[in-house]
Amino acid sequence: MSQRWDGQQEKGSFLLLRLTLWLYRCLGRRIFMLILSVIIWWYWLFARQARQFSCEYLQHLHQYAGSQSPFPALPNEWHSYQHLKQFGMSILDKMTAWLGIIPEQELQLFGHEHLQQYYGKGAIILVSHFGNIELLRAVKSEHVQMVNVLVYRKHAEQFNAFLRSINPKAGVRLISVDDIGVDTALLLQQRLDAGEWIIVAADRIPINSQRQQNVCFLGQQSMWPEGAWLLAHVLNAPVLAVFCYRYQQQWQVHIHSISQNLQLSRHNRTGQLQNYMQQYVQLVEQHCLRAPYQWFNFYDFWQQTPVQNR
Repeated sequence: MSQRWDGQQEKGSFLLLRLTLWLYRCLGRRIFMLILSVIIWWYWLFARQARQFSCEYLQHLHQYAGSQSPFPALPNEWHSYQHLKQFGMSILDKMTAWLGIIPEQELQLFGHEHLQQYYGKGAIILVSHFGNIELLRAVKSEHVQMVNVLVYRKHAEQFNAFLRSINPKAGVRLISVDDIGVDTALLLQQRLDAGEWIIVAADRIPINSQRQQNVCFLGQQSMWPEGAWLLAHVLNAPVLAVFCYRYQQQWQVHIHSISQNLQLSRHNRTGQLQNYMQQYVQLVEQHCLRAPYQWFNFYDFWQQTPVQNR
């Protein structure tokens, strides 16, 4: 059983992505949703680990929330099916966002003032595998805003080409990084100086990374990466946290200001990191309670094996 997210095989290919997008364009959202529902049901039936880890997360959430739980009783496998179904719907939302056909009027924006001050300016945006960050593209401004997304896979160039082929005005660039060294930091500094945004996932530990801390999440200790926070410190950049997801059939974008100038002192760096990371995790908890089926980490999140020093 894989304990880490990087131990799971990513299924599919770019050919499958193109085929899926073609079907979506030809059949429309409603018919495609029917087909996708059958696929999700089939996947739920045979993906034992996904069901197990979904139930584990939902049960942690229920127990942590107490009387404020979104569930009347302890979640079971039926709830895990609903969880995976919402994941399937997020795929449709991704396609809609990639095609650039989500009007800003259909979004409910919270904390938009935090984002507005950084249009045309450099900023680091922290995200998690929660909801659908692609919805951020529908938030328009009078500026053409370039966005860089840090990924830990080797297919960034292929995916960049895929995005350009379906929407040349996407304004999104994927940057593949296994670890952030001097060369990567210089490249990202150039992007910030050019007024571009850098999006970093703050919930998954990169492959072979030793930069991690134990943080309490939903009442249990779990490993969270330090990388995004150290990057913001090195680049002397403002930090925002953004959550985009469906809530009661509405698309919502929540923007939180974490720091306008994140700096860590030498004598108490670990403690300051812990405070920033706990602050972010508390935001994740807040949104999990509002929309419990939008958390899309289907692996053993609380039992990750810390990477040992070599």
